[in-house]
Amino acid sequence: MEALAMAACFAALAGFLVVRWAAQELEEAGRRKILREGMGLVAGAPSGPASVAASRIRGKRERERIQLDVERHVPEMLDAIALGMRSGLSFESALRLYGFRFDDRLALACRRACQNWESGLVERDEALRAVAEEFDVPSLSRFVANALRALKYGSPMGRMLEVLSSEARSCYRAKMEERVAKAPVKMLAPTAGLILPAMLIMMMGPVVLELIG
Repeated sequence: MEALAMAACFAALAGFLVVRWAAQELEEAGRRKILREGMGLVAGAPSGPASVAASRIRGKRERERIQLDVERHVPEMLDAIALGMRSGLSFESALRLYGFRFDDRLALACRRACQNWESGLVERDEALRAVAEEFDVPSLSRFVANALRALKYGSPMGRMLEVLSSEARSCYRAKMEERVAKAPVKMLAPTAGLILPAMLIMMMGPVVLELIG
């Protein structure tokens, strides 16, 4: 029992030291990064290929995060417009109501589009296409294309908005399920680097102590 307790203490100490070392390495890496960026700014020299690649990766990740956030609010926008039109509002009024009643990124873009075409800066179709091109979200692009077609030919939009809302919600749910399924794979590296060594020490500690004794 004493040997097992010693092994457990040793394993806990080893795990603590591993975590401490990892934290120090991350802190030192952050300091080196800040120093390199500061030297680059002072020298005024262009960043190297590695810096450019890292910047592109960060930009791509930020773009994906924005698209996911917009895609999450597309069904909400479609439901709000459909509800407004069922209440007797026109398409423009329903879209304006959504844009000025909500505060998410998509609503702000719709609000800006409404203000642009109401002030005469752009045409309505051009403003809606600009919103779709700004975010490049498939469900939003389909909505804009179908809405412009229905407005052009005077087709009813109620059923179309319901179908698009259901499709957008299903696409977003499938994308989130895919991201959740990838989470265990991303956890393999931290598990292998921090937890497994401590577990191996805890299991092998008593055996090593018995051999030494």
